[in-house]
Amino acid sequence: MPRDRRPDKVEIEELEKQLARASNGDVTPLSQAVATYEIRLASAHESGESNRYRGISREYQEQLITVLDDATQTEGWGLLKGFLDAYHPNTTEDFPHVTTVLQNVTGRYLIRTRLSEDINEIPVAALEFFSSILDQIDGDGYDFINEGLHPYGWGIGHPDHAVADNIHQHASTNIFVVNPMLEHAFYADQHSAMDLLEQIVRDDSIDRSLPHTTGQISETRYLLDAPAGAVSDFEPTIPRYWDWQKELDYEFELDEDVERRIRDIVTERNIESDLPDDWGIADLII
Repeated sequence: MPRDRRPDKVEIEELEKQLARASNGDVTPLSQAVATYEIRLASAHESGESNRYRGISREYQEQLITVLDDATQTEGWGLLKGFLDAYHPNTTEDFPHVTTVLQNVTGRYLIRTRLSEDINEIPVAALEFFSSILDQIDGDGYDFINEGLHPYGWGIGHPDHAVADNIHQHASTNIFVVNPMLEHAFYADQHSAMDLLEQIVRDDSIDRSLPHTTGQISETRYLLDAPAGAVSDFEPTIPRYWDWQKELDYEFELDEDVERRIRDIVTERNIESDLPDDWGIADLII
């Protein structure tokens, strides 16, 4: 008889009890829930039980994110920082299995802080958590971890952490994760994001051609998708399980000066020939 690869009943009961207690405002079992989630996923991974791994993740990831996010909003940054320290990417050879959960909750923290307070109120440790992950990815794997890096762009302009420089540094090796981080940077501060976009597209090392349904496109054309995404009707889906635009009553409006600078890049790089005669910034969506 084939082995049942679903999470066993003991694991489900254990996590459900811990999450239920944490959901009622008891922070202590939250640490236990995170540890249980990490241990069970690690066990499934080490034993090659991919179905069991996915089953645990599907069953508990969103619940764990919600409970940890609620607790962070109640208890403050110190609570979340404790988890980042305990499961920091630099503490293990591979990323801890709870990394995507921590990326999600930390991303929410960045966005809320940037929109409700000030860039200076974003803790450097939160940005260093993202940059340490960014430094370790190679673009060939960790799809969900790549996805979880998108909110790093919300730290652009921080006086004590060079978000723009770090994103620029990775543009020549991992353009596919740079694009969405740049889009999130536009939501946070479109003028600083535009400065960064101009720096990247005028960097001589950014000169590859990328496969596209229409044939090949330049990396510059690909990066123009970032501001186009910000002005489009598509709602951001990262961090997952959270409609931050609705919750925070956020609406993006492109400044005329930034639009002019985008159009200047399109003209300089002779991209207009692939666009409608009356093209707008949203037409730059890839």
